[in-house]
Amino acid sequence: MLLTMGPVDPQFHQRFQDALGRGDMFALFEHTREAIELFPDDPETRYLQALAMARLGDPNAAMRLYKRNRVEEIGTEDAVALKGRLLKDLAVRTSGKEQIELFRQSSQAYRLANQLSDGYFSGINAATTSFLAGDRDEARDLAIAIGKRPDVAHPQDYFAAASAAEAKLICGDMEAATALYAEARRRPDASAGMIASTARQVALIADRLSVSEDQCQALLDSIRPTPVIHFCGHMFRSGWSEEAKIASEIKAILDESDVMIAYGSPACGADILIAEAMIARGGEVHLVLPFIEEDFVKTSVIVGGSEWVARYERIRDAAASITFATEMRWVNDDEQFAYCAKLVMGLAQLRAGVMQAHTFQLAVWDGEPAKEIAGTAAHCAEWRGLGGEVRVISVPTSRPPLDSAAVTGTQKHPSWKLCSILFADFAGFSRLDEDRLSQFLEVVMGRIASVLDRHSEDVLSRNSWGDAIYVVIISPSKAAQIALEIQSELDPDALQSIGLPAEGGMRISLHHGPIFEHFDAVQGARTYYGTEVTVAARIEPRVPVGAIYTTQPFAALIESDRNNYQFEYVGRMDLAKNYGERILYRLGTEGA
Repeated sequence: MLLTMGPVDPQFHQRFQDALGRGDMFALFEHTREAIELFPDDPETRYLQALAMARLGDPNAAMRLYKRNRVEEIGTEDAVALKGRLLKDLAVRTSGKEQIELFRQSSQAYRLANQLSDGYFSGINAATTSFLAGDRDEARDLAIAIGKRPDVAHPQDYFAAASAAEAKLICGDMEAATALYAEARRRPDASAGMIASTARQVALIADRLSVSEDQCQALLDSIRPTPVIHFCGHMFRSGWSEEAKIASEIKAILDESDVMIAYGSPACGADILIAEAMIARGGEVHLVLPFIEEDFVKTSVIVGGSEWVARYERIRDAAASITFATEMRWVNDDEQFAYCAKLVMGLAQLRAGVMQAHTFQLAVWDGEPAKEIAGTAAHCAEWRGLGGEVRVISVPTSRPPLDSAAVTGTQKHPSWKLCSILFADFAGFSRLDEDRLSQFLEVVMGRIASVLDRHSEDVLSRNSWGDAIYVVIISPSKAAQIALEIQSELDPDALQSIGLPAEGGMRISLHHGPIFEHFDAVQGARTYYGTEVTVAARIEPRVPVGAIYTTQPFAALIESDRNNYQFEYVGRMDLAKNYGERILYRLGTEGA
């Protein structure tokens, strides 16, 4: 690969700015990862890669990138201030004396950044972190000084306006702070990413204020990021007399809530109307299809009339992203649609979590209860079951009938089910001599077997060959628990105590999707196979020793189940044996 030592290509710079403006830290990280391979010494790329990881919510990983990318050496206010931000984020994850010390270190870093350029950004953050460390008088003095600056007292951009509000907040003037945050949020240069970053800061301060619950809520509402929505609704024929009314109500809700980010599946009728309305208002639409596009168009688009096809293609081409829940064909099974719906809900919640944004489901629904596992009523029940808010646009139960989806072929499909897949192997296994191999089989494989035995009710199938492990598990949450327990049992100290190499350890990959079930006559047991099994197997060689990597569907489904797990965005990676690219996450637990 040809490395360029000069500044980054302008095309990359534009991608960086676009991703920052949208608040899409996944995209920003991906762009910087690609750029840094070509321009390893570019200061902007080095800085933004660490910033993206910080905004993705993993300060430990961000600090590793900060050091690896030599960000502090860049010497700008932003570069040094990022160290203050990371120390602040690390402080939030601790408590007691350690937390206070980290907040003070953060304030010192911000003050150093402020000395480099006398910028109000680092100055207000120095005040805030002093406040969070409990040094209230010092924080107040810093905040008053920042608030008196002409560029803050009479702001010309979003960040100056937000800094003016923060200075008032630190000084205890809740009413003025709330009004100024609301004013900053309405500024034309305020982007989703900027607002999300400010909202995180406000939430930190609000936790330490002695104010009424109503005052606190008004403050948080004044700077809340725009919602991320999941959308769904009934399919209906093109030209239905209710279409214009539905479109008008969709627009009203999107306008009222200022929605700019939406996730859904683009079936004919309500789904396409919502996607069209989002695109018309300049928002992001992220589409998820349950299976290959050709079959989706047959089952979910053209059944409402051929006029929908062109409209579908326009929103597909304008979409911010398109994800396929599976690479299967349609097998005339509603489980495929139900899985897709659960996945798209999880993706919306993942994005909202990064932005600390509110989510709600926008449903065009006739109010009839669910009779099947998929469909608008089922999706509403699923979202409500997760504690989510559903905003309903009511439609008549009587609608012009859809055409029948064309069924291709009469071949019987093999039995399949949605499962989680775990692959693991031991780095350094091939270098073990016979004595160590005996220890490995007894201790390492024995401990793994004990973990699987503890979860026998959740394990559908298990197999091993040499150091490799292949396990099929009933759900993502159970698979995550098993993977974390395996790594806990095989920590480096335990491995070295039995004479295994220090660089050895397990690498684990996790995936979730539809897999096929078959009776293996040789083993005399059930076995599972399919494309999704191969995907999990191809991820595992890319996993660092001691880590657990998961696919995006796995992470999204964990998120939709509201479990106590944390995902660090790794990026889009090439899989082993030329098996394409996948977005991967590193699995951990909250607070770990």
